[in-house]
Amino acid sequence: MSPEARVKRDFPPAPHRPVPAVQCYLAYFVALVVGALAWWWIQSRGAIDDPFWIGFAVTCVATVVIWVFSIANGNSSIYDPYWVLAPPILALALKQAGGGGLLDPWSGRQICVVACLWIWAIRYHTMYSWSGWRTGLVHEDWRYEAMRAAPVPYWLNSLIGMHLFPTVLVYFAFAPAALTLATDPSTAPPLGLWDAIGVTGALSAVGIELFADEQLRKYRATDEYAKGGALRRGLWKYSRHPNYFGEVLFWLSMIPFAIPGGLLSKQPALVLAGPVAMALFFRFSCWLMDVRSVERRPEYRQVIDEVSPMVPWWPKRAS
Repeated sequence: MSPEARVKRDFPPAPHRPVPAVQCYLAYFVALVVGALAWWWIQSRGAIDDPFWIGFAVTCVATVVIWVFSIANGNSSIYDPYWVLAPPILALALKQAGGGGLLDPWSGRQICVVACLWIWAIRYHTMYSWSGWRTGLVHEDWRYEAMRAAPVPYWLNSLIGMHLFPTVLVYFAFAPAALTLATDPSTAPPLGLWDAIGVTGALSAVGIELFADEQLRKYRATDEYAKGGALRRGLWKYSRHPNYFGEVLFWLSMIPFAIPGGLLSKQPALVLAGPVAMALFFRFSCWLMDVRSVERRPEYRQVIDEVSPMVPWWPKRAS
């Protein structure tokens, strides 16, 4: 019996919801094509003038396409990679539409923002290659499975709770970067301290996620994990969810890029609301993960008592 099987032996197996890899590829190909056509139609008709809001409309349209495939295949985990794929692609679209064009000069700030977004996305996809690309899906994420029990039709809950909600959350967390990319580079001030803070924060966040995920991956291969233990080494000694902290830090690090050009002073709500909402969402996610861990790992109660929920801090001494 494998280590994971021994840990989960007292719990019912996850429902079998297979989706062939070809369906996963098809879902994202169609979403990309429909999204591009939607952008062209909105821009050519003048339905929306501001590139930022065009991007918002397009990402919602593309999300609905993914949702259609999720419903058709009975598995909402088809959406799983979307929140990482969308921002770097939208970044290029916003630069093309309002930020001076892809082939025209870029400001140093735009280059920094796009580089950070692509490094963030590449880290995720290289460390945790989505099974939908390789072998297809077998199960659905446990959080989606839990949401199936909600007293609303599954299709509606899937559309709003499992697809559009995270898309909207990520897009507005992406807002400081989006506004920076949609700004004419000829009006941008030179790089300075705020940009250095943004780059340092974003790259530090990616590094934290990388090390936290790798430490967790190695721990899950140990007998200690198989016997129900809880990771208390490395970054996990100072935070119960250092990977979540890294994700929050990454989006907060987009805010400094919006300061030098005056975007924060002109649109403070748009610049600040998304990253702050993302921080609150991940804090709530920490609680959900803690509840699940306590159910499966009795030792985890001590971790909750002694280790910071998300922001790394010195652990409390056992009483």
